[in-house]
Amino acid sequence: MNKDQSRTLTQIVEALAGTRLHERKGGKFYFNFYLNSKAEEAPIETLDLGVRAYNSLKRAGFSTIGDLAKAIAKGTEISKIRNCGSKSCREIMEKMFLYQYNSLPQDRRESYVKEVILLNASKS
Repeated sequence: MNKDQSRTLTQIVEALAGTRLHERKGGKFYFNFYLNSKAEEAPIETLDLGVRAYNSLKRAGFSTIGDLAKAIAKGTEISKIRNCGSKSCREIMEKMFLYQYNSLPQDRRESYVKEVILLNASKS
């Protein structure tokens, strides 16, 4: 990922929606992941994860972003994966969000962030 792509979720939300997400410890972050053939076949190395998060996903049998997205959609909790603690879970979800955000066309990104904000507001 280049410097522009590695902006944090908070910075993206603030820049596009003009609002700040307040985080609760242990809180969950919800977003829709639109799986296309490119994302489905992309290796998890594309997410540029840290060593611990990457190794825990590989040990659990995830080799593509599509595999991971499908498992999460089916209800698999990544926090239950061996050696995948809260920081690794957060990193994985943030990188999945950033991957989704950066794969969208430029004109669709702002509406996607607003969709994510509404989705999380209704869950809190």
